[in-house]
Amino acid sequence: MPAINFVRALALTESSDNLNAPLGDHGCALGRWQVHPDWLFGWAAHYHLSPHLNETWDSFAGRVVSAFADDHLRLYLPVEVAMYFHLGHRSHPTDTDWDKAYADRFEGFLA
Repeated sequence: MPAINFVRALALTESSDNLNAPLGDHGCALGRWQVHPDWLFGWAAHYHLSPHLNETWDSFAGRVVSAFADDHLRLYLPVEVAMYFHLGHRSHPTDTDWDKAYADRFEGFLA
């Protein structure tokens, strides 16, 4: 599955793909992917990515989310990768922290 489809479905799930989405998670998450700065910069460092001069938050976040997707989609189902993004740790549909509503929404957008 192309990561671009995953990244688009994730943006739709997180913010209805709204570039100007309001802050979420009590002011910690922003942008169309509703990423936390610590998540963004942690994964950016992992993938050796840094923002380009005058690059927008959206563009930089998109590059990092794409790298995350490319990396994890080789090993896990798309919904599992989306849940990892959402929860901040891996989870399985049988786990108590699995967010079924989020998973269903994501899979609807992915289809």
